[in-house]
Amino acid sequence: MAKSQPVNYIRVAEVLTELGLVTQETAQNVIDQFGDLSYGEMEPGHEIASSLESFGVAVCIHAEDVDFADHHYEWLLGEAAALTGGKVTVDNFRFDKDDPDDEDSGRGTMHFERDGKELSFSVEQESNDYLDMSAAQGAIEALNPDDDPRTFRCVDVGPYTLGYDDVMVLATAEQREGLLQHLGITFREPW
Repeated sequence: MAKSQPVNYIRVAEVLTELGLVTQETAQNVIDQFGDLSYGEMEPGHEIASSLESFGVAVCIHAEDVDFADHHYEWLLGEAAALTGGKVTVDNFRFDKDDPDDEDSGRGTMHFERDGKELSFSVEQESNDYLDMSAAQGAIEALNPDDDPRTFRCVDVGPYTLGYDDVMVLATAEQREGLLQHLGITFREPW
């Protein structure tokens, strides 16, 4: 059995360029940014998937402390909308806490407009220091561009992901298949 090609930033750049997810210029800019680190082999699973954020084809939902989650969702949705290249806009974000007097409470409802249409997602996180990963994933999936074959899908890095960021990739079904074949990246079903 032949040994598979090691995965590093150089290999990720090649695959993303071949699949049409990034331009050659973008790929080279990321390689230049990482310099010698571009040649270091990455661990399969989460490390490879997380590298996609550096290339501008993914956004990570942080599993660790974000300080004020009720404000972080707005930033996260803005980052995800930016990946669509202007095909989707997010405006008028607000977070209504279930208990407005408790600064530490994370429960409530996030509201925002996607291209002028109001959407809302229930947030069930006990602490305002952490994101409700499911609510964040659902909100990002709601930003799938219309009349575009690309959709946001969450990378599936296996059953032992507690403490790992969720990586949301904007790609076509064919591009996701290419990411599986060339980088071993699998995806969860939509939320």
